[in-house]
Amino acid sequence: MNKMNASRRALLISLFALATLSIAQSAHAQYSFFALNPCRVVDTRNPNGVNGGPALTGGQTRSFSIRGNCGVPTSAKAVSLNVTITGATSDGWLTLWPSGQTQPNTSTINFSVSDSALANGAIVGLSTNTQDLSVFGVASSDHVILDVTGYFQ
Repeated sequence: MNKMNASRRALLISLFALATLSIAQSAHAQYSFFALNPCRVVDTRNPNGVNGGPALTGGQTRSFSIRGNCGVPTSAKAVSLNVTITGATSDGWLTLWPSGQTQPNTSTINFSVSDSALANGAIVGLSTNTQDLSVFGVASSDHVILDVTGYFQ
């Protein structure tokens, strides 16, 4: 790993920690955070299914079922996730948000085709829909991996 990538990674980790602390402190009055052992809830490299394949293609929105999986109760309001992309065939970005709501104008992770795999932490709200988390991708094709690390309730 070169110095620029190491510095970039350290900066991203620091920013994520600050954002998580800020959100957790402001959310504390309304919700409590419950940590989970990391658990892979979505992997589009797996066979086709609700939380599996196929790969996300450019301009496509997919919705996944998070509540009721990997220890996330059906009453959870939001989750802490590690969002990973791999196998990107072009530069792009992903946005995650509660399904059934308006897609935000902010990306959750940006990546380039030269990234063999890239991850970012995120805290994302969940809807009450069966498939409660939506993902929109802008890239020719990429695989999405979501590891749950905790939930808010």
